[in-house]
Order: sequence, then C-alpha cells, then structure tokens
Amino acid sequence: MPTPIIICDSTCDLSVEETQALNVIMLSLKVNFGAESYEDKRTITNEEFYEKLEKSEELPTTSLLNVGDFLNVFTKYPNEEIVVLTLSSKLSGTYQSAVMAKAQLERDNIYLVDTATVAIGLGMLVKLAAQKRDEGMAAREIASFIQDISKRVRVYAVLDTLKYLVKGGRLSSVQGAIGSMLTLKPTIALQDGLVNSIAKNRGMDAAIKNVVEIIDTQDKIDRSMPISFCHSGNLPALKKLVAKLGGDPNVEYGYLGSVVGTHTGPGTIAVSYFAEE
Repeated sequence: MPTPIIICDSTCDLSVEETQALNVIMLSLKVNFGAESYEDKRTITNEEFYEKLEKSEELPTTSLLNVGDFLNVFTKYPNEEIVVLTLSSKLSGTYQSAVMAKAQLERDNIYLVDTATVAIGLGMLVKLAAQKRDEGMAAREIASFIQDISKRVRVYAVLDTLKYLVKGGRLSSVQGAIGSMLTLKPTIALQDGLVNSIAKNRGMDAAIKNVVEIIDTQDKIDRSMPISFCHSGNLPALKKLVAKLGGDPNVEYGYLGSVVGTHTGPGTIAVSYFAEE
C-alpha cells in the first residue's frame, strides 16, 4: 500500500524546511497588505511580516485556501490516500474548501480533519500525523487518531499590545487607550475552536504568572507528550514562561506566523500542549 500523503495549511507555523523534512505538503494561505499579496511562509518571512505590520496603518487581511488550491494538490495524487489537517473551521473557511474539493472529485480515499486549533497547536498535530505515517499507520487511522487527540490540545497566548485588537475591531479605541495606559496584557485561549480572551493582567510578568496558574489548576500538561512554544519577537518573555512551566529556556522556539500574527501583533508569546486525560 502506498504511503499516505499528508497535507496541512501554513497556519501550523512550521517552516517550509520543517514540513519538507517531515515529508508533509504545506499549502500557504495569503496575507495581503493593500494590493500587495504574499504567500505565508514562502514569499514573506515572519520577520518581514512583522516589520510591515508595524509600519502599516491598516491591518492586513488574510485569504483562506480555496477549493482550487485543494483540487490542484488532490489531483496530483489520484490513487494515494490523503490526510488533510486544517486550522479550526471556526476561524477560517479553509476546511470547508477542502470538503468541497473532495466532494467534486467524489473520492473516498481523502480524509479531512478539522483540528479545531491553529498555530503551534496545529503544528504539533502535523508532526504527530507524520510520525504515525512513518510508523506504518493507514490514512483512515491517522485521521481518526488526530481527530481524537486534537481534543486534548491547548493553546494559550499573551499579547504584548492591544493595538491590533483595536485595529481588528475586537476592542474599541477607548478600551485600547485605557488598556495601554494600564499596561494591560491580554491572555487568549483557543477554546472549542475559537479564540477567546480569558484575562487581562497588568504587565507581562503578571500575565505569565496567570497563565501558569491556569495551566497548573485547570488544564494540566501531559508531560509524556510534546510541548511547543512560540513568540513574535519577544524571546525574553517567552523564556520566562518556559522556565516557569519547567522547560529549558535555552532551546530554539517557533516564530508566530503572519496569518495568526495579523490579529495578535508583535511581542506575543504562546504555549501549546496536550492536556492530561
């Protein structure tokens, strides 16, 4: 039986090189600054994106993967089994595009997984899917395994600024101004496939302490499973979070990509892990 093909989208925040090493096909969403359109991870680096973001008066927009994007890759592998892992269907229409592409081809050997997560949470699932494929697991089993274990993925992030929440319409300009005066750092969590604001603390240290308390009391880390950290230009704060969660602050960490970074802005730190059963 041919080895299953694994496809993911670029919101997994793995680099092109990482997905190539995993033998995973990554499809890039687009980020648009006015008339300028870039392929996430391919024609704009994370560092270039945040430079442009800070200079841009208007918030950039992001474009989902469309039906044609999936048809193009599905038809390249007409006989192979395919597993597709996408970001949460509540955050993007990308999953629905994959559903429509599969329906057009009337194939029963394509397995679609709405992971209900994004960023490093999705990245961890992509790595697990590749591992299970390499262990000889069939496509249907991989999809079922990922669908099941995705329910245990947790993502928490602390934003350094309210500016991009205001630009995106999630906060009023008055709320943003007050929050900035109070140096409020919002904590967000991915819950049931949606991003929710769960706390606002005065200062990054207080926000980090709050996240650690939440993890220690509500969503304890399964230490037998992978843990992932990332940031968008705030390595010192991320190292503090890593250390407080008992990790090694000196290892390399991921960089939050442009699609999610459009809404969170520079200075964000995040952790993703599998909660204990």
